[in-house]
Amino acid sequence: MVASAAMAKVFLKRGRANPLWHGHPWVYSGAIAREEGAYEGGDVVDVLDIDGRFIGRGFANGRSQIRVRMLTRRDEAVDRELLRSRLVEAKAARARLGLPSERTNAYRLVNAEGDGLPGLVIDMYGDVAAVQFTALGMKRLDETVFDLASEVTKARAVVEVSAGGFAQIEGFGAATRTVRGDEIQLAACRENGIAYEVDPLHGQKTGMFLDQRENRRRIAELSKGARVLDVYTYAGGFALNALAGGAQSATCVDSSARAIERASRHAELNRLGPLDAVEADAFRYLEAVRPRSYDLVVIDPPKFARARKDLDAALKGYERLNVLAMNACAAGALLATCSCSQNVDQETFERVIGNAALSAGRRVRVLDVASQGPDHPVPPAFPEGRYLKFVLCHVV
Repeated sequence: MVASAAMAKVFLKRGRANPLWHGHPWVYSGAIAREEGAYEGGDVVDVLDIDGRFIGRGFANGRSQIRVRMLTRRDEAVDRELLRSRLVEAKAARARLGLPSERTNAYRLVNAEGDGLPGLVIDMYGDVAAVQFTALGMKRLDETVFDLASEVTKARAVVEVSAGGFAQIEGFGAATRTVRGDEIQLAACRENGIAYEVDPLHGQKTGMFLDQRENRRRIAELSKGARVLDVYTYAGGFALNALAGGAQSATCVDSSARAIERASRHAELNRLGPLDAVEADAFRYLEAVRPRSYDLVVIDPPKFARARKDLDAALKGYERLNVLAMNACAAGALLATCSCSQNVDQETFERVIGNAALSAGRRVRVLDVASQGPDHPVPPAFPEGRYLKFVLCHVV
């Protein structure tokens, strides 16, 4: 793990180093002019511009289009102490954000490149730390990461959560298991004052979609007296925040029976209602719903465009979904529409919303736009890291 004089070197083509000088953390394979020295997947390599000026060093993987993920811009050892210092810095940054707090102890502690730890995500659910690897180089350091996560967070349990798709691309085995501390089933935690029981060993992502926390809080502020529809609800987050904010009623929809069960359980746990939890396909539910029957509609679908080749189909899917959601909106309703597809940028997504409004025959105004919460930081000049789009619209 420690940098050495014999470390392989990657030289970038002329002009292709500029993004890295400005803070972009990835070296794409097409930006490389030549390589010197041999390396295995997951090794640390030096990155230099075409004139041999040192840019930094990072994890290399010859089988990935992202050939190098930058770890440091300094000529320093990549070792346990570097990882530990980055974890400590990440914890201090969350403390500056007021995390954890009495109302919220479910948050992201490490956001990969945003915290200088590419290929590593650590989410905190109360006293449980959920660790996920998305890069081979970081996965090769897993035992060190588990030890440091336990040491820095003082967690009762540290679990590894498989990132199956990333693992396949990067070329490493993925597992979901308890790696330090107590065996757990559910992790009790709070977000915006609402209690949850998160299942990091069997849930999606690391157990909950923490990136929407601030947007869920916003929905609570806008829900007083409203009839609310939360589509792709998962743990019930938007619907629960709406009810906590004084919604007249809330309906949450998900195709997963397990998700609907969790959402209902969370409503009971927090004594929130009335909540109508519906197991159904989102498109089919919206196609059958009575037109103009909700005052606030939230649609937070999974990633439609996982790769560039999926983009055309994804845009058609987003447009159709938004047409249906607008049909469900009463006159003067609010629509919160989301996309977590990295390959769909903000401008494109707003154009899709405009096309949907035309198809639905509704007049729509964008009131606000947002992204993931501040515990999901990104480096400068790294638009790929700001993947979440949250657009709040007024529908008449």
